[in-house]
Amino acid sequence: MPTLYHALKRQLERHHTVAFATVTDVKGSVPREVGAQMLIHPLGQHEGTVGGGCGEADVIRGGMDVMQSGRPANVQVDLTEPISMQATGVCGGLMNVFVEAWGLPERRSQDVTMLETILSAIKQQTPLAIVRVLRSDDPACVGQRAVVGAGAQVSWGELGLGDDAETVHQAAEQALKQGRHRSLHLPATATDLFVEVLQRPPRLMIVGAGHIAVPLCQLGVLCDFSVTVIDDRAQFANAQRFPLADTVIAADIQQTVRELASDENTYVVLVTRGHTLDVACLLELIDRPLAYIGMIGSRRRLRAVFELLQSEYGMAREQLAQVHAPIGLPIGAETPAEIAVCIMAEIINVYRGGQTSRHLIETALEK
Repeated sequence: MPTLYHALKRQLERHHTVAFATVTDVKGSVPREVGAQMLIHPLGQHEGTVGGGCGEADVIRGGMDVMQSGRPANVQVDLTEPISMQATGVCGGLMNVFVEAWGLPERRSQDVTMLETILSAIKQQTPLAIVRVLRSDDPACVGQRAVVGAGAQVSWGELGLGDDAETVHQAAEQALKQGRHRSLHLPATATDLFVEVLQRPPRLMIVGAGHIAVPLCQLGVLCDFSVTVIDDRAQFANAQRFPLADTVIAADIQQTVRELASDENTYVVLVTRGHTLDVACLLELIDRPLAYIGMIGSRRRLRAVFELLQSEYGMAREQLAQVHAPIGLPIGAETPAEIAVCIMAEIINVYRGGQTSRHLIETALEK
């Protein structure tokens, strides 16, 4: 799955020096979250975003300065100005953005080696922490980077922190376990660090390769999910139809779902061509610790599936309550693309911990 680190690789392969901006702290209402990133090219173009508007323009200017000087910078984006017709991008908060140079001639070899380690972890979906020194009494330490893997092992890079190195490595390992970015302050040297955590991307498993699956796959990739599409019809489940999917499987649906690994980071969408397949899949999935199970269908079809699972397979109401059905947020969607939007919106709502919605199961089996 492409990331800004893949874009960074393309720039280093062209022997460009670029600026890499990371949101390291936020206060109040801001347009982007901690960890949001942007890549700034030598001529001022950029990929990714830290929020747009005048604040982002400040970061781009900071990036141009960093590329010229070779020295990293902490850019504060102040969005607290009074709202007026002239104000742009006013959210009411503050963002700290760390801007660093990659590909400087004197450290290009180190940068390429570190980037290879990062991209290898992304490809293998192995969690990794990238530690950056944001501020320090020792100017030589600012901008230093290290890649830390499981067990607090430094894979590449040095921070120049001496006795504090072990403390930093332990903090990075804790951030990896928690799956969250974190900041760290070392009082003895007035050093501030930021630990960026690269996690396995959430996985979207689309069961059924019909009309809705095509735009849903595109949306899933756009939202940085690793997408797997499953169907037993090779004329539907193929790479030509789903060029953006990470994996496309044309095989028996129930057996594939049974054998395919899944976990609490997996989001399953059942958009099969019939309720028999829905039942077969739910029998395989219902007891797994999945993040999300959603099933498409009319209320009549959904009610029939739920009643069959209860009466013939003894499935408890609590088990069925995990299923999001009717699938998606109720936005009045009609076309396959619109339905895909409402499904992806519900998945994002679950992923980001938004408000819960009432499922059909809560009313479908009431007598």
